This record gives sequence, structure tokens and C-alpha cells, in this order.
Amino acid sequence: MSRICKKKPAVCTDEPLSNSGICQKIALMRNILSTAYGPTGRLKQIHNNVGGHVLTTSTSTALLKRVDMSEPLLKLISTSVQHHTARYSDCGLFMGIFMLRLIENTQKYNLRTVAAAKSYKRLVEECNMYLKGDSCGCKVSVDFSSCDSLVALAHSMITSKPACMLNSRETQHISSLIAQAFLYSIPCNSPGVSCFGSTVTIGIEGQSVSDSSVFPGLLVDVPEMLQPADLKRLGSGPFKVVLFNVSLSGDISEVGDVTLEIHTGVDPELDHLQQLLKLGEHVVKDKVNLFACQKVVHPVLQHYLREHGVVVIERLGLALMEPFIQITGAQAVASLCSPVPAEAYGLVRGFCFHSCGSRQLLQLLPSKDSAISTMILCHRNETMLEELKMTCQRAEHVLRLTLREPYALLGGGCTETLLATHITHMNQSTATTTAAALGVSHSEFLMAVEAFCSSLHAVALSLEHDGQDCLIDLTYAHRWVPDIYSQTSAKQTCGCGLVEDRSDLEKTPLNTACHTFSPVFLKNTNNQPRILDSFSAKLNALNVAVEMANFVLDVKYIIKDIN
Repeated sequence: MSRICKKKPAVCTDEPLSNSGICQKIALMRNILSTAYGPTGRLKQIHNNVGGHVLTTSTSTALLKRVDMSEPLLKLISTSVQHHTARYSDCGLFMGIFMLRLIENTQKYNLRTVAAAKSYKRLVEECNMYLKGDSCGCKVSVDFSSCDSLVALAHSMITSKPACMLNSRETQHISSLIAQAFLYSIPCNSPGVSCFGSTVTIGIEGQSVSDSSVFPGLLVDVPEMLQPADLKRLGSGPFKVVLFNVSLSGDISEVGDVTLEIHTGVDPELDHLQQLLKLGEHVVKDKVNLFACQKVVHPVLQHYLREHGVVVIERLGLALMEPFIQITGAQAVASLCSPVPAEAYGLVRGFCFHSCGSRQLLQLLPSKDSAISTMILCHRNETMLEELKMTCQRAEHVLRLTLREPYALLGGGCTETLLATHITHMNQSTATTTAAALGVSHSEFLMAVEAFCSSLHAVALSLEHDGQDCLIDLTYAHRWVPDIYSQTSAKQTCGCGLVEDRSDLEKTPLNTACHTFSPVFLKNTNNQPRILDSFSAKLNALNVAVEMANFVLDVKYIIKDIN
């Protein structure tokens, strides 16, 4: 078939970062991310021009997934941030802001691409050495003998998402539930290789946040016609379980895309129903107490099983299949034409009814040590509930990352200011030899150091949205925001809460010229940091941001097919 319109040639853009339109789009993207950063970040509403669902969020994952970008460079940056958050669940905004600032600062200082790339790679290696070293002043150990560090880490993630709309009491409650769900997911007394469990999240709209809770085991909607008296008649557990992952609706269309030969006088649907009832007779004979199916169960089969005291759960759904298998030890049966093998049966220890608002839930208690739990999250409306569910799931994942690397970084912008101060001080005396080793000029390397550290400071500055000045102390290099509205005599602390203010602690506005110094390592303090960031997530975000900034700076041509 011939084309209706003549094919247009591809559009080629050379030196894209010298294009003012592209630079404006980069600045706009950076502004969107930086204004959403931190506990007081401004919320963003996203909707299309023909109506539909309106998303209110401040998280990078939801924000970047819903915003369509026509500019290839911005698509590349957005995809890299989304890939990072998919693996580490945190520090997406940090990565985006730092990366975009690094690109802009390189343009601002008119640095050669090659010189900038070599210098930034060297500087991020110095950051890695410092952050992984024992003398790092912005790293704290996560103590698993106490829940304080875990709750503080979860609390920091919750407070950084203002769209969750929680007060201080609700934030503390949810943080404790996240830590509790994380501990439930760690297998105990398991011989051999152990695998993480999982947390199933159920959202209930219209209830108070304080009604949220975590239960061991799996919660499912109460099957129709099941009454507490029915469970009492079952007696004490354990109870035998069978699980099917095929439809038991009796519908011939469920057989699949095949050709059926039907003899005269044969009713295929009736024959199929007879097959289902034979299956029911078989499981009743095997003394099954719980009959579960991923899909639909025929009403006649349900009635037969209930008459024989079997609890029937249908429409379990694909998402609950794996947790159900883990908690019961059952194997999913994929055929109704053959008897259920003995090894396919599982066990549950017991059942419990739970009521939350309009939802009636049935708790399945594991018969053995199982690392499965269910978190019920309640909130006042759908928008807040969706943001809370996503934040809790990501916060639990961040806690899991601490098992691999049991550290956290100081939050509140203190890691960024401390890291920038360390890099500046360390390269003050070694700039000449480092520049020679990298094959760049002395002035280029110093400008690269300034661009790098200025980008870190820009991230710390992005935490403030109310027009107040951000300061850095010249002893510990922590970030400070003076509380001009405080009416109490309580001592002020830095952004992370680790350092207390005192009269002889000299401070200067952040991102302004000051003498270089080596940050003092804080020892023998009874203070605990109030705000923590994920060590693994921020370390990866830092490295990927530099890699992507170098990549974007090195792009010489963009070839775009406009057909």
C-alpha cells in the first residue's frame, strides 16, 4: 500500500545542550523535582487535557511515570530515575535534582565535556571511598537489636511525602507498623537457605489512619455466607487446604482456544458440572477444610462444599497466589480432570474474623513459621490512601536493603553539606597532582570541584520552600534552618537532629564562599538523628546521577523520526 503522505526526513539536532529551548526544558524539569523535595515539598497535580483521573503526589516515581516528555534527553533522564527507584525505592528526587544541577553547572562554568567527565568520575569515587569508610561523619549504623533505627528510617520516608497528609501521631503510628511488617517478613528458625517473606497491603478508604494495623498471616475478604459459627464447627486446627489456579466456573469457554467434538445427546456444560462435583467429592473425601481458587468457583460446587463444612474462597486473584502458597505450603492445582495429589495439599493453623469499616476480613494463620503478614492501611480519601500505600511499600523495601548494608545516612540535607565540605577540603591541596593525573588543567579541575559541590548544596537548598535561609556550620558542616517562629527556649538542632546549636558554633549561608575546613567527626553525643536516609539508595543515586550527567553532557546529536 502506497503512502498517503510523503515520508519526512528525520530531524537532527546537533549540540543539544547549546539549544536554549532544551536548556529551558531541563531547568523546568529540575524546578518541578526540586519544589517537590522534602517534608515541605509542594504537591503536584497531574491530569490530561480531556479530564480523567487526577493524580496528586510529590514522589518521583508517580510524577515521572505520569508526565509525558517529548524531549529525548528528558526521557532519558526520567527513565534513569525510574529505574533507580524501581531497584532502591528511595532517593529518586535527590538523584534527579543532583543530576540536572550537575548538567546546568557544567554549562554555567563552560567546562569542556571531557574535563568535566573525568573530574566528576574522580570526585564520585572519592565520595564512595568516604561514605564506605570508617571515618565517615554522615553514616550511622543500623542497630537491629533495637527498633529505633528502623522506625527512624521509616519515619523519615513517611515525612518526606507530604501527600500522605499525616499528623505527627499518625506518622509515628505508620512508621511503627512499617518496622513491624518488615520484622514479620524476616524468616526465623528456617534451616538452610532462607527467603524473604512478603507483606500484603490492603487499603480501606474512609477510616481513620489510627485504625491501620499489621497482622501475621494472610487476610482475605470473608467469603459469602460464611459465619463465625461455621468456623467454630470446624473445631481446632490445623486445617487441610487445597488451592486451584484454574477457573472452576463450569464455563466451556474457559477450556481455551481449541476445537471440541460433541456427540449427539451430550450436554457439555452438564458434563463439565459433573466433573466439578466429582472433584468436590474427592476433596471432601480427603477431609479438606479450606477450598481456595484463584478464579471463579461454580455456585453448585460451592453449595456442595459448604454443605460438607468446607470453607470456600474464590476470586483469590493472581497477586495473592504466591503469599497463599507460602503461608499454607499448598501447591497450585492446574487441572480438575485428575485427582488432587497428596503432596498438593497445605495446612493453616486457624481462622480469625476481623472487621475494619465496611470490610469483613478472614485471617489465615500459618501452621508453621511463615514470614507473611498483612498490612491494613486506612485513610480519609482515595488520593491520600494511594500515596500512603505506595510510600509504605517502598519504606519496607528500604528497610530490607539495610540487611545487606546495615547503615543509614544523615538526612535533612546534612549528608549533602558534609560530603561537599569533605570533597572541597580534600582537593584543596591535591588539585595540581589530581588534575595532572586526569589530563586536565588545574583551573578546569577546580571548576569541576566547585560545580560538583555546588550541585550537592543545591540539593540541600531544595529542602527549604518557605523562603528561609539555609546555613552551614563551620565545625561539623551540617545544614541549619533558623526557626524564626519558635517561641520555646528549646535548643535548636541541625537538619538531621544530631548536632545541638550553641553560641560558639559559627554558621554561614549555604552555597556562599567560605574558608575550606575538614568537618569534625562528632563523638560522645547522646543525641540520635531524627532524620535518616537509605545508605544503599543514596549511594546508588549519587553514582548513577554522575554517570547519567556525563552521558547527557557527551550527547552531540539527537536524531528524531517525526513521521
